Parts: sequence; C-alpha cells; structure tokens
Amino acid sequence: MNTKAKKLLSLLLSVAILLGCFSVCFTAFAAVAVSEANFPDPVFRQIITDKYGTEIDNTEIKDTTVLSLSGRIDADQTIKNLKGIEVFADSLMVLRCGGIGLEELDVSELSSLTSLSCQGNNLTSLDVSANTNLITLNCSDNANMTSLTIGELYDLQTLHCYANSLTEIDVSQAPNLIDFRCDQNELTSLDVSNNVLLEEFTCSMNHLASLDLSKNTALGAVVTPSIGDQTTTAKAQISGIEISIPYAVDNEACVTSSSLGDEGETAYGSSHFWAQDVTELENGIDYTYSVSLENSQDMTVHIDVTRDFYQVRYYTDSSMQQMLTRKFVTANANASNPIFTPPEPCMVADSWSDDLTSITADKDVYATWSIKHSHAVSAFQNGVATITCPKCGDSYTVVFKDCINSKSTDSNYCEYLDVVKDGWINAKDFAKLEKMF
Repeated sequence: MNTKAKKLLSLLLSVAILLGCFSVCFTAFAAVAVSEANFPDPVFRQIITDKYGTEIDNTEIKDTTVLSLSGRIDADQTIKNLKGIEVFADSLMVLRCGGIGLEELDVSELSSLTSLSCQGNNLTSLDVSANTNLITLNCSDNANMTSLTIGELYDLQTLHCYANSLTEIDVSQAPNLIDFRCDQNELTSLDVSNNVLLEEFTCSMNHLASLDLSKNTALGAVVTPSIGDQTTTAKAQISGIEISIPYAVDNEACVTSSSLGDEGETAYGSSHFWAQDVTELENGIDYTYSVSLENSQDMTVHIDVTRDFYQVRYYTDSSMQQMLTRKFVTANANASNPIFTPPEPCMVADSWSDDLTSITADKDVYATWSIKHSHAVSAFQNGVATITCPKCGDSYTVVFKDCINSKSTDSNYCEYLDVVKDGWINAKDFAKLEKMF
C-alpha cells in the first residue's frame, strides 16, 4: 500500500471514531420532549414546561430528586395522572402530589423513591411494592381507595393510609414500621404481630372484632394506641327460649365485658352472644376486647344486630305488669298460644288483645279471662247442699226445697242438685243426695 493510500485510510478511521464519539455523546445527553405524547395530562405538562421548558435534558433528569406538585395548581384545576414521571425513574426520591385530584398513580418505575405523599386525591388503588427504598408513605384521605399493595418494604417506617375504604392491608413484610395509621377504613381484620417496632398506631373506626397487640410492646411505652370505635354486624337467631348471636373473635377470654352481661359477666361463650329479650338488642351490642398490651385501653366494639324473627310477650292482663311468657316467631309466621299456668286455678284465657297471625313486628299482648269452676256437691245435710270447686275452693250453699220441682229452664234450677240428670229436681234427687252423704 502506498503512502497516499495509507493516509486516506487513516483519515477515514479517524472520522469514523469521531462520529462514534458524537453518537455516544448525543445518546448520553438526549433530551426528553415535554409533549402531549410524553405528558398527556395538560396541567401536569404545563408544570413540567414551566420548570424545564419544552425539553428535559439528561442533566436536569439526574438533578431532579424532589418533585412537589401539591399547591402548584389553581383551585379549579386537577391533575388526573402523572404519566411521564417515569422520566425521573432513577433520580426522584421525594414525590409530593397530595390534593391535586389524581385518579390514578403509577410509581412502579420510580426505583429511588424514599418518600411519597399522595393524600387527598381520588385514587381507587395504589401499588408501591416496586418501591423497595420507600421510607415514608402517606396515601390517606382517598375516600374511594379499596386496594393498597405494600409488598416487601423493609425500609418503610411511616405509613399513613387512614380515611380510605380499605377492606384489608398486609403490613407483615414491613418489619421496620414505626408510625402506622389505618383508622377510618373498612378493615375487618388486622395483623401487626410482625411490626414489633411500632411506636405510634391508630386503627380506630374500622370493623375489627379482635386485635392482638401482645408483640407491640413499644406502643405501651410510648403512647396509648387509638383502637376504639370499631363497628361490626351480626345476625341474631332463635335458640329455643333464648336469642343467640353467632360472633367469632380470636380469643374468647379477651372479651372482658358486654352490654348484655350482668356485672362481672359477658353473656358471651361458644362463639355466641346470648340474650333473653329483643329489647336487649335494640341498640346493638357493645363489648370490650383486651388487646393483651400492658397499659393499653381495651378495644371497644359495637355490633349492629339484625334479625328475621319477632318476639311476642304474653301478659296476664291489660296492666302489663306480670308477663306470662314470651315466644320468638319467624317473620310472617303465626304465634301459637303458649302453655302456662293461669294466675288463678279456674281462670281460662279466652283470647288475646291483638291478632297473632302473620307476625311482622314485635308484640306485647294480654289475656282476656273467664272463670270456669268445676263445682260439685261436696256435702248435703238437713236439706242444705254445699257446692264446692275442688280446684280453687270456691264454695256456696243451696237449700234443696228452694229448687224442688224446678226444671232446667227455670231460674231456680241448680244443675248440681240434679244428681239423677233428668232435667228435674225432685224427690229422687233428694233421696240420692241423702244416700251419697
């Protein structure tokens, strides 16, 4: 190869190397256009434009560790989503986007995120399981949020998710949690046994029937947890002459008192509350549950009780002072006459004060009575008969001669003196009575 050819080849190689360097540099410092395609929400796009202009270069991306959107928009504006924020995937550590009207939020690519505040929006779900460096999360006051996925966030220390609509939350893989607020949700169970470092904790105004804080000893030493005002539901059922309310808790021994129990009793056992009268359930059932944490208050729980049966109470008379018995009747069924001992031996209940067919409400009824004696001649001496009721002892006398020759249709006829049973009172009856006594 001649000298001229060698020089030409060397020049071509130098140009190729130089172009390669320019290509690398261009790629390294490629700008991201602040466009509708990259940032579809117009309000969010405008905020980014105001901060970075129409393009975001690589240096600006690397320098963006904090992005605060809260308070950056007018009262009549909202930002529905933050699509495009993934541009800051490797640099963004703090994101504040509370109260801006978000309807969705995807932070799955923000791998460096340590603090996220997205409270007071319209989010229905949030997944931060990919944000493994997260230390603080505040997603409270998203009234429609029903799903929050935490995952394995070992660095998470503060979690505020109160005033949402969460039905469950798993914090078992966040062992370093110190401050946890999940009050004002729809939680029916909660396990914080793995969160032994908890120092601040609030779970009030949920639907918890049980709670175990025996592992959370740091709580009692720092602050009394706010755990009350739980509300649950249960359906009562008929159990013979009692009312049972099936209701399960983790540890029956932790039910320390209830509105159904007398002093020192709970009226709870075998996974049931027990009542005698529906009036005991009119305002539901309130009970306290020990959370097994020294210096902590018991958890207070209110049960709203439903039922599909009614109660009929039977009283002796219109004074409603003495109850004979009570019966429980399924809705629209007939109430049967009770078996009971009358207040007086010869009293017979002829009817009840109200209709007892197709029962659709609780009823108090009283009996209307008639007297039905079992009178018979108990003595006959010197023509005078003693008439006595063996059941109640009611007694009176009749002079035989006052009834002589009377027949059954006469006013002076006495059926007890007609021992022959022929409808007449005459000498035959007298002779038989003399013989009998």
